[in-house]
Amino acid sequence: MFIDTHSKESMLKSVCEIFHISQFELRDVLYGIDRSASDDDDYIEKLDALIQERTVDYPDEILLFHLSRRLYGTEDNVSGRNLVDLLTTDNAFSGLMKKAGIEFVKGEQHIDVLHNGTTVDWDKCYHGNSSYMKVRLGYYKGREDYCFNGFAFKDLLYRNSYFRELSGMPEFLSQLIECLGCKKVGIYYMEHSDYYCYEYKLPLEIVMFDDHDNYSLVQKQHYLIRCVLQRLTLYQTSDIRYMYDHDNPILRLADDFTVPEEYYVTKEKITNDMLL
Repeated sequence: MFIDTHSKESMLKSVCEIFHISQFELRDVLYGIDRSASDDDDYIEKLDALIQERTVDYPDEILLFHLSRRLYGTEDNVSGRNLVDLLTTDNAFSGLMKKAGIEFVKGEQHIDVLHNGTTVDWDKCYHGNSSYMKVRLGYYKGREDYCFNGFAFKDLLYRNSYFRELSGMPEFLSQLIECLGCKKVGIYYMEHSDYYCYEYKLPLEIVMFDDHDNYSLVQKQHYLIRCVLQRLTLYQTSDIRYMYDHDNPILRLADDFTVPEEYYVTKEKITNDMLL
């Protein structure tokens, strides 16, 4: 089972099902915890005690919402590629890069970038953020960042600060362009792509919470429920007009994992009106 994180209403319904509790009772319990907690630590302890006491059915799946700008004609390619797969296999994105004289080669330690046939020396790159590029390309062992990622909640996702940032070029591409000075690639990419939110439903066991990547399955189940309870409490104590998405759990997969199509649920095209 999974917690439906599309909306306040769906989260409320899901939690009531896993607690075997009515919506009215859950609201009263959350109000009571929020009013009686002496500080943030006490609030978390009370939520944890509630979860421990009332959870009957623990979720074993989780929704992941991935924001991505896709080149025209690739929006139905719904497997979730990690960065190594995207850069070093034949696909529309790597094909566009090749036309611009940019190729990616996976070595034993990192991904090499060839620009017009010459391997890029990032230590001699004086434009853009070459340190960022070295991290993303795996130059620092133990700090590799190839993973496919997304958010756990959709209810306020379009109010997330990253939502607008990700509507443009991916940071990897924008920094690559800045470092190599190939602005025409970025112009083409923006003029020939659309922005989407892709939804996946994944086994919770294979998903990691950002900054909590060592959590066991039991810990992840507990943490997810707690995050949902905190979001529901926020709805009860805040004006929806002033609510934002700063606490949306960030999810990621292993660096070498490509999400199979079987986990894909649906996608939504994001229009300019939705970016306002």
